[in-house]
Amino acid sequence: MLPFSMLLLVPVGLYNLNLFFPALMVLLGAHYLPFATPHGMRMFLFLAGILIGVGVVIAHYFSGTFSLGAWAGGLALFAFAWMGRAIAIGEASAPSTH
Repeated sequence: MLPFSMLLLVPVGLYNLNLFFPALMVLLGAHYLPFATPHGMRMFLFLAGILIGVGVVIAHYFSGTFSLGAWAGGLALFAFAWMGRAIAIGEASAPSTH
């Protein structure tokens, strides 16, 4: 779904190119919301909230910079990738209860 919704970024970029990355963060955050239920990982709810919240804050208060949204979004994704990796390793090494 995300590639199709990214078409919404075209008019955003034409209106104000500095809003491209904050808008992408909001779309990406909304993209992660459904992952919490089927995968049973509430971590995705926090990731979605952070991406959406920071994207909105950057769009409203720091829209004079182009790359701030890219750096903030990349940092959030990197941090959550490491947290997800730690959770997966911990679950894999835990003894099975079956």
